Amino acid sequence: MVLDAEYSRMDPVVERVLEAFPLPWEGKRVLIKPNILGPYPPEKGITTHPSLIRSLVKALRRRGATCWVGDNPGMSGYTANERCARVSGILEAADGAYVNFARETVQVSVDSRFVDKLVVSRAILEADLVINVPKFKTHVQTRITGAVKNMFGILAGAEKARVHHGVPRPRQFSESLVDIYRVRVPDLTLTDGVVGMEGNGPSGKDLRPVGKVLASRNGVFLDGLMASMMGMAPQSVDHLDIARQKGLGEIDPSRMEIQGSWEPLKNFKTPVSFPSQGWLGAALNRLLYRPLIKPKLKVRRDLCTRCEVCIQHCPAQALSLRDFPFLDERKCISCYCCYELCPSQAMELTRWMRWATQSKK
Repeated sequence: MVLDAEYSRMDPVVERVLEAFPLPWEGKRVLIKPNILGPYPPEKGITTHPSLIRSLVKALRRRGATCWVGDNPGMSGYTANERCARVSGILEAADGAYVNFARETVQVSVDSRFVDKLVVSRAILEADLVINVPKFKTHVQTRITGAVKNMFGILAGAEKARVHHGVPRPRQFSESLVDIYRVRVPDLTLTDGVVGMEGNGPSGKDLRPVGKVLASRNGVFLDGLMASMMGMAPQSVDHLDIARQKGLGEIDPSRMEIQGSWEPLKNFKTPVSFPSQGWLGAALNRLLYRPLIKPKLKVRRDLCTRCEVCIQHCPAQALSLRDFPFLDERKCISCYCCYELCPSQAMELTRWMRWATQSKK
């Protein structure tokens, strides 16, 4: 389902979604899982907009459900969790339903080639129903971040860093994302596409008005549709291709029954870490791009506050503080966590600059 939407009038959109996908809400514990990447205010367009969370909580309570709202932001720590929720506006929007995911955790067995067990937030397993509420965004490591990638946020504490470090190859990391998604497949997904992000997401500066909310019982469907709206071939997104192969959902919109109107967005900017698509793009990426001209991380010194968040959250311990954060490229695994989590957006990616030195701006 594709619905026209704006943040000032989200209630009728949520009502239409819940009517289109009726579930037994009454008396159930419903976990709403937004994307709270870090301490970013709503106007940055980086996190799920609080208006969508507020409308969901109100509508579900009217249906007799008990609501929980929670996420594990990229920034670790008990106090960081609530700070990120507060700054993003999600804490207030949850109207008393916010659950600090870092508080109670449980270890679960995982059907995966890469990890046997993972530490996840207990609430994700105790909830009767799960609503996944990702953002319509690109991602410098995985091309897109949507329904499947948003469930990476069920991992608690240092588990995200452990997974990143344990599976540094892009295709393997994408497979691990699908394995984590399968730990608790959401019952309903609503993608916040009122304001999306293009270019170097998931914490970039290039916002793109889309004016849509996407909804489905199947999050893999939505990610395939979102990729197509971004002008990407869904099968070129590794974790979507893997999810399809594992039978988790169709990713080709031409094979879906879609209510509502959509079309590819004109001149949509893709991340610099993916120069082109199709078989030619794949060959260039494998033979030339990654070995020679992979995007260069650099520090915007005019924006950097030397807060050391990038250093503290680097899974490979490739960053250290000199005058400013310094990257040891020999250790870097290209997870781009530093870029993703910088609260001042001082990390940048440049194209065709592997041999360049760090910025002196």
